Amino acid sequence: MKQKFCIADLNAIETRVGAWVAQCDSLMDVFRKGRDPYLDFAVKMSGIPYEKLYADYKSKNDAVKAAAKAWRQLAKPGVLGAIYRLSGGGWGWSKKAYKDHALDCDANEVNENGKKVGKKFCKCPEVRDRIKVGLWGYAENMGVSMTQEEANMVVRVFREAYQEICGIPNRSTGFAGGIWYILEDAVKDVLAEDAVNVVRTVGPNGCIRIDKLNIIERVDGEENKRNILRIQLPSGRYLHYIDARIENTLMPWKDGEGNDVYRPALVYAGINQDTKQWENYVTSHGGKIFENIVQGIARDFLAEKLLRIDALGIQIVAHVHDEGVGLTANSPLAPGYHEMEQIMGQPVLWAPGLPLSAEGFESAYYHK
Repeated sequence: MKQKFCIADLNAIETRVGAWVAQCDSLMDVFRKGRDPYLDFAVKMSGIPYEKLYADYKSKNDAVKAAAKAWRQLAKPGVLGAIYRLSGGGWGWSKKAYKDHALDCDANEVNENGKKVGKKFCKCPEVRDRIKVGLWGYAENMGVSMTQEEANMVVRVFREAYQEICGIPNRSTGFAGGIWYILEDAVKDVLAEDAVNVVRTVGPNGCIRIDKLNIIERVDGEENKRNILRIQLPSGRYLHYIDARIENTLMPWKDGEGNDVYRPALVYAGINQDTKQWENYVTSHGGKIFENIVQGIARDFLAEKLLRIDALGIQIVAHVHDEGVGLTANSPLAPGYHEMEQIMGQPVLWAPGLPLSAEGFESAYYHK
């Protein structure tokens, strides 16, 4: 019997998880009401009521629909990027350098060993490309056309709208700050030099636990102390940061006058996301730590859902980001994408109060 692909994805899963972890009720309400999160954010930028913007987005009038679609397109990278502390952005330089080979490059010259120098060791200078950074560059990489002014406006509106995520601590009012700052403070407490068995919890009912492991290594008779920062996710799984410590670090943003900003921040050993090489100096901040946690939880949701779907009789053959791809008999009696949607939209015991939703389709071949 012929088979078919059944595809279903967790709708806006990172935004949902981010709102839940930060306990941001205003963003959670978007999902409780079944609203499109990008159209809802577009409302904050445009001032157009949600009902009208949604009706225009679904309109059969091409001009009306295009205008609403443009607002949604502007909002989407804002929601997906600004939630992780992206700045509005500006011009920067690519982190990866490459050789700018001249026409008379000395790569073919012979060195003292009688071998060609080669382009890797020639005297041509290394250069870096000028690139857009921050939300401005993030949007471009998503294929969304956005001016630098629009990028800065989107970030400003997002940070004003969701204080539980982005809010700056205020000692006079007792406001601890949004989740970015809460996570930074928790990590600093745990990694403090005099901290012993310090544990911090964040998130709904303290469902995310942060502590450290002290590993003592003996090298040539000498003891070497290494810290491993641990973040336990609600599912029970851990994120680990090797050789974690707090150091005064250059932040990936500028101050109001365009100057470099240095702050005490998490530094650890890991894979550099640009070079893909292991390094002993990978830096982080509250927005990135938040991103690690949110994406880790989103991954755990998908893993649990795919196991349930597989147990139903739909063979899981792939998963791409937030969607699962199953293979099942091409028969109306066989379980299909409707069952996948139902399973993926069901709540999970270890994340109470987080509303889930899924959308799917079936096809003779896989496509987006």
